[in-house]
Amino acid sequence: MKTLAMLALFLAAPQAPQERAQALRPSGIAARINGEIITWDEVELVLRTIPPEQRTPELRRQTLRTLADRQLFLQEAKNYAIEITEAQVDVVLESRRKHANMTTEEYQKYVNNNEGLSITEHRTLLKQEITINTLMSRLATEPLRSPNPKLKLLLEFVSPEEMREYYVKHPEQFEEIRQMDLVFLAFQFQTPEERDEKIRLAESIRRRVKEGAPLYVLALAYMDPNLMVVKDRLRTPVYENLPYKDSPFPPKITEFLFADVKKGGLKEGTVSEPIVDGNRVNLFQPLRRIDEKERSFEEAQPFIRRQLESVKRRQNQRILLNDLVRRSFVEPADLFN
Repeated sequence: MKTLAMLALFLAAPQAPQERAQALRPSGIAARINGEIITWDEVELVLRTIPPEQRTPELRRQTLRTLADRQLFLQEAKNYAIEITEAQVDVVLESRRKHANMTTEEYQKYVNNNEGLSITEHRTLLKQEITINTLMSRLATEPLRSPNPKLKLLLEFVSPEEMREYYVKHPEQFEEIRQMDLVFLAFQFQTPEERDEKIRLAESIRRRVKEGAPLYVLALAYMDPNLMVVKDRLRTPVYENLPYKDSPFPPKITEFLFADVKKGGLKEGTVSEPIVDGNRVNLFQPLRRIDEKERSFEEAQPFIRRQLESVKRRQNQRILLNDLVRRSFVEPADLFN
């Protein structure tokens, strides 16, 4: 009896948030799309970077819907015999790496840290993305090849008049932008001896960052909170969307931080050497940089064309998705409601 009473008390005791979240986690088959299944394990895999207690039923359902959308598109691409080679994936991957101005190792590390994916998993998702884009391009141009296409989509052609109208209506998108997300660490000192000590500590922290430790976490551990930025009543060692013109640092440091990467400026993710400013020793690490000059209409046309093509592509995806749902077998039946 005593054992049963203790068991009853244990079962009645309130569970920790993590335990409740795990208990609510669904399992098994989440959906069937034309006979192909999507499991709840696949949903959890997508959400693996989200803390378990934040994985609400609504978030899980939204993620399942995204996976189901992709499944339908990939099935239709298979019907059109669209196959993407590894060489095509290599081309897109290399283009993105160069655009990010990263080495192969830096790009792989970025994917691991920010997407929670191995480079192999990243390539798989990229291959699916290219497959779907190829499908959309083929269907959008079908009216040019056939007078009676099965599905009428919008032509992704963008006229000069459409681009000019976009340029006039969105002037803020073509102004000069120089800003960054910046993690920093600062130590104050009073004497030359203390300065040398802080420099040695900053150099040690820099080595740890280069080995993979986040500067943000080390700054929280080592830095005087009074030297941090106050945001939403909290102190943080991060400036978000810091504009060049509103930099809180002296001109010399500001010019160093915003210097062109091609001329020696800091790359995204790179941590600076210790920099002495007055009675402070600093480390800086830009996480994201935007360096865009003011663009004329002629200079902005490639960007505008991509934007408008993207809008039409999303509209086409919605048209195609509605058609695929209409002629597909889907369980649960209300998945796309």
